[in-house]
Amino acid sequence: MLSAVAFVMKCGSVCLQRGTLLLIALCGCLVACGGESTPPSTPVGSLPMATTTLQAEAGNNTSTADSFVSQTSGNVSAGNVSKMPLRSLLYSGSNTRIYTTWLGWFGKKDHMNVGYNSADAGQVHRQVEDMMSRGIQGAIAAWYGPTSTVIDNATMLLKNEAEAHSGQFEFAIMEDVGALSSAAVSNGCDVTDQLISDLSYVATQYESSSAYMHMNGRPVVFFFGVDSYFIDWSRVVSSIPGNPMLIFQGTSGLNRAFSDGAFSWINVNPSNPFDVNLAAQDAFYTAAEKKPARITFGSVYKGFNDTLATWGTNRVTNQMCGQAWQQTFSEIGKFYSSSEQLPAIQIATWNDYEEGTAIEPGIDNCIYLAPSQSGTKISWSVNGGDESTIDHYTVFITSDGTNLAKLADVPCGTHTFDVGPLQLSDQTYLVYVKATGAPSFQNKMSPVIAYHPGDQPPDVALNISQTGPLAYTASVGSSSSSVARSVIDFGDGTIANGLSASHTYKTVGTYVVTASAYDATGASTVMVQQLSVKPSSGGITVFAPGNNSTLNWPTTLVASANPGTPVAIMRVLIDGQQAYAGEGATLNTGLKIFTGKHEISIQSLDGAGNQTASTSLHVIAEPNDIPPVADITLQPMPDISPTTVLGCTAKSSDRDGFLISKRLRYSDGSLFSTTAALETFPASGKYTATATVTDQFGATDSTAITFTVGADGKLHILRSEKIPTPLFLEPPGYLQPIDFP
Repeated sequence: MLSAVAFVMKCGSVCLQRGTLLLIALCGCLVACGGESTPPSTPVGSLPMATTTLQAEAGNNTSTADSFVSQTSGNVSAGNVSKMPLRSLLYSGSNTRIYTTWLGWFGKKDHMNVGYNSADAGQVHRQVEDMMSRGIQGAIAAWYGPTSTVIDNATMLLKNEAEAHSGQFEFAIMEDVGALSSAAVSNGCDVTDQLISDLSYVATQYESSSAYMHMNGRPVVFFFGVDSYFIDWSRVVSSIPGNPMLIFQGTSGLNRAFSDGAFSWINVNPSNPFDVNLAAQDAFYTAAEKKPARITFGSVYKGFNDTLATWGTNRVTNQMCGQAWQQTFSEIGKFYSSSEQLPAIQIATWNDYEEGTAIEPGIDNCIYLAPSQSGTKISWSVNGGDESTIDHYTVFITSDGTNLAKLADVPCGTHTFDVGPLQLSDQTYLVYVKATGAPSFQNKMSPVIAYHPGDQPPDVALNISQTGPLAYTASVGSSSSSVARSVIDFGDGTIANGLSASHTYKTVGTYVVTASAYDATGASTVMVQQLSVKPSSGGITVFAPGNNSTLNWPTTLVASANPGTPVAIMRVLIDGQQAYAGEGATLNTGLKIFTGKHEISIQSLDGAGNQTASTSLHVIAEPNDIPPVADITLQPMPDISPTTVLGCTAKSSDRDGFLISKRLRYSDGSLFSTTAALETFPASGKYTATATVTDQFGATDSTAITFTVGADGKLHILRSEKIPTPLFLEPPGYLQPIDFP
């Protein structure tokens, strides 16, 4: 695990080819940065004309709801996002089509509240406008069939909005496994007829749209997880109208019959949350190169975190301050170029807030700016993240604090700008520096500097001392009496006036404390410190959950480490198995704790991966969870062969929730992780099918059926029995499609 982590901590830079822009060496890696524009022509002594506002440059400029706040899964609160073109992250000369996965299920009671309703026309309009402003050329809608009316209505609105931007934006349908679940229960996992019905509906209601995605003159339909059920694809292809291109998931989708192409997706390494799993991407692109006749959709993503999803199983790929985003883009350039183009990419995803993949609110690069002034020069340092995630800086000035005049764009790698040549009149001005991120990163605005021509601001220092477990005192110290007033911002919304202030934080975490000291004319010095808020006591402190406590989902784990040496990583183990790991000396995360008694261990590691502190606690999770019921149906499939059987666990159920895993094992050794299990036995005779199902809180149930198959193609059930102990458990790792409720 730690080799990847050590690299991220040491460098974190990703080399990107982005045209003939300024190249700056960062951490041994050449990083392309934005170029400098010519400052506006302004008469000497006058303030440039205001062309924007502070709200426009720092406020929410996305389709994210204003009310949306940051989540422990890594989705950041609504903010100001870079609209630099996404294509600049691809290889030079790319003409790759850029799409994003769009989810229309928010506003339903069985999904989290993100502040908007997906079936609101105004919201869909804002989303498409936002997508287009970033260089996204279309949306692929995760679709759950015509009976899922909320999602279908939202998708209809997406169609209408795409038609309003005909020729500039298009959409397509991705049939999700959830669209077929009712048919699977009714028909023993044979969903062929339902799929034909769904695709016929798609053909008439969506593919007929002028804005529907076409390739090689044919409409394109995607499939996610549908192979969980039995489908007679030859009958599907011969029955559906419109002759659509069928695009399947993963490397196997490139090799199957009736496939016109495949799309890559996110793969999680359960043992290393710092692994972006580029190996899986490489395997997909390598396989795609061998199938040039089939359409390839690559994938890019910022990370993955399902700890806040009801169906989650603590699957995490850390964003690493945007490095995962940049690396998945960069990886494409290893296989494709201007002379060998990748047809399309799919961003996974636009707005899946429940699995921590949403790029709608932007991506956090962890950067904060610390501005300063000396004479007429405004300078700034870049802290907390990697400058490769910044495209350029912009210096703004204002006399009223609202309307901003742009002084200049400054290339990344340059951290100073001289205001002197403007020869401004004798009054106080406010100066901001904005770090415009690389595509879809959140932009970062510096604290404001009060600039007064000819005035040297106070020479001061910010001192922060800890006075209690989460209590701190910040003070502004000066060797002179030039400080007329000062303001201290503790970084959590608490702002205090005065040379000194005390504050107790509500929870552990990393905060940026900003202090501004002003002289009598209004000129200011700004001081910025990043503070890791945690108890001063040694070892590891756990704030939640309590030892021997009873837990019900969602479970929040809050802890900090103070072993006396620098902490690189905090790691959580449940019953000895790693469940979560994150950078830094504090933890504040959601976790899925399965039903029963468990030991939770929390460890701190140094940069070399050595354990520096550890503590453990015991909990009881989900004590009132009602176990699920495993059910198996079997039917012969004589049209395939006399000894072929279709096993189905679709009728398995959970009285107080839903199932996240269904497994079926035959006594001939075959194991299926899908709801349907089609098996051709080597000979007629007696066999056993054993199903184990798991509900969303980890409770399991197993059922076994003993049966015979004969050379005549007939099947006979001999007996059915409950199995007291599960024979196998959910294997971690690859994102198995889940039939969401």
